[in-house]
Amino acid sequence: MSPHWVLSRFLPILLCFGSSLALANGSADNGSADIEELIRNKQWTQAQQKLQLAIKQSAPSPSSPISPQWRLMNSQILAGQGQLPPAIEELQSLIQDYPELPEPYNNLGVILAARGQYEAAVSALTSAIQARPNYKIALQNLGDLYSAMAQQAYAQAKNVKDGPSLLPLPAPSAATSTLTNTHSLR
Repeated sequence: MSPHWVLSRFLPILLCFGSSLALANGSADNGSADIEELIRNKQWTQAQQKLQLAIKQSAPSPSSPISPQWRLMNSQILAGQGQLPPAIEELQSLIQDYPELPEPYNNLGVILAARGQYEAAVSALTSAIQARPNYKIALQNLGDLYSAMAQQAYAQAKNVKDGPSLLPLPAPSAATSTLTNTHSLR
C-alpha cells in the first residue's frame, strides 16, 4: 500500500477539522469559513494567501501568538501542498502548546500514516482519542489505520513461501488425548 494511497484516503477526512477546532478555541472568525472552503476544494495556494492575510489582520502585533485554528489550517494547507515535514512540525508545535486539543493529534496521525509510519500514527490517533474519548473522526481514522495494517500483514503473509527456509513449529508442551478415563475421575 503506497503512502500516496493512504494520504488520498485520509486527507479528505483530515481537512474537515478547522470548524471543530474553532469551536474549541472560541474564535471562529468570518475568514475561517472561506479558508476552510478553499481547503475542502484543495485550492491550496488561495487558501494559503487568504490565511496569511487573515493572520496579519487578526494579530494586534507581529509578535502576537497565532491562534490554534489558524495554525491547524496552516498545517492542512502545507500537507495538501505535499510539504509534509513543515506540516508535521506545525502540528507537533501545536500539540506542545495545546496538548488538550485532539485535532492536531488526529491530523498528525493521518500524515504519519500517509508516510508509512504506522506505529507513530497509532500513537498520535490514540492520543487524540485520549484527549476526547468520543472523537468520532479519530476513532474512524484509527479503525481505518488498523484495517490498512491488517491488509498489509495479510498481503505479506500471502507472499511467504512454505519451504525448508522456515523453521518448524515447536512440539506442544503438553500431550493431549481423545480418550477419557472415567474411573480416574471418581
